[in-house]
Amino acid sequence: MKKNLNAVILGAAVSLSLLGCSALPAADTESMPFPGVRYVHRHTTEPREIDMHIVIVDLNQPGVRIVTTGPNGDRPGETDLETTRAFVKRSKAQIGINSGFFDRLPEGADLCSLAVSDGAKVSDWGTWIKDAINIGADNAVTFVTRAKDDTTGYMTTPKVDLYNAMAGNARLIRDGVVLPGKGGEATYPQTAVGHTADYRLILFVSDGRQPGFSAGMTYEESATVLKEFGAVDAIAFDGGGSATMVMADGKDGEPRVLNRPSDGKERAVGNNLGVLIRPPTGLF
Repeated sequence: MKKNLNAVILGAAVSLSLLGCSALPAADTESMPFPGVRYVHRHTTEPREIDMHIVIVDLNQPGVRIVTTGPNGDRPGETDLETTRAFVKRSKAQIGINSGFFDRLPEGADLCSLAVSDGAKVSDWGTWIKDAINIGADNAVTFVTRAKDDTTGYMTTPKVDLYNAMAGNARLIRDGVVLPGKGGEATYPQTAVGHTADYRLILFVSDGRQPGFSAGMTYEESATVLKEFGAVDAIAFDGGGSATMVMADGKDGEPRVLNRPSDGKERAVGNNLGVLIRPPTGLF
């Protein structure tokens, strides 16, 4: 992996177990690739071989803006299929992860649940997913559920003005409490997003399905790591072969994939989340 000049090799540090009940050896590499952004690459061998990437973004940092996949107009489906790296490059973002679940069409994609991009409606709640995250134009983060009296397909509890909204299939942390795992104890690649009490957004991707490198994680294990980094609320996005994290931190600004997607290559997905950092100097 290319190392930032500010990278600090923490080595075989001792940290809390992913399950919170015993110590484990973990190797963390840290850097500050952009103003207000902390990047941690962690590899651990307990409770199994796991490789994960954690990016913490200070939403109070001037020039930080969130972008998501928008509607594709008159083309088939609700959005265009696009790799996370292509999305980051197209939107001129510095960081990106895949987000909501989608159905692949012969052309384009239909999203499985709530999606709003820069205030434009992309997809309604649908039928099976009821949790989502909304990031306002002012970067205010709210975790929402579908309103019980929803008559429009876009009503939420609490009520918010939807701006950049993405649904996830499992709420991982609520009000600082790690929620019981959903979907059994299966381990697989994970993508998730969390939010801290001091207004930082945590982007999380862990690899899986790759014996000898990274076997994957459960929802509860992912939640425990997110809480370690300060998350008081968190939600799981589309994992598996879709799980991808991208960063444009090289001198040429060309985005690169940080993790190793389990398909052996990048997957084109229906929804992505990007972070744009525009410092006052206007260097980007």
